[in-house]
Amino acid sequence: MHMTSPANELTNRIIHEIYSTGGFAWRAESTGVFDTKKAIFRTAPKKGVADVLAVYKGRFLAIEVKIGKDRQSPEQQGFQANVEHCGAAYFVAHDYDSFQQWWANERGKM
Repeated sequence: MHMTSPANELTNRIIHEIYSTGGFAWRAESTGVFDTKKAIFRTAPKKGVADVLAVYKGRFLAIEVKIGKDRQSPEQQGFQANVEHCGAAYFVAHDYDSFQQWWANERGKM
């Protein structure tokens, strides 16, 4: 039996919720990739990218998933600052209920 982590489960629920309300969302892969030819890990193209990226009614959204004591890295804080500086929405989701409340509020603004 394959078990998913709480963070993975929350990420999937967030993506599903955005889709079910008319948005387009995807998981942003930010982990390194193993290069089998050189036998090394290649770092992600951009550090700090949020876990979920989405578009809703023309607006860019970024959602970072943090479970338990997990906190944003300096790169993630920088990504958040850049996203918000450009007028897009950013949210740190610690649980599904807080995400749903934020998401209902965001949709109400659009």
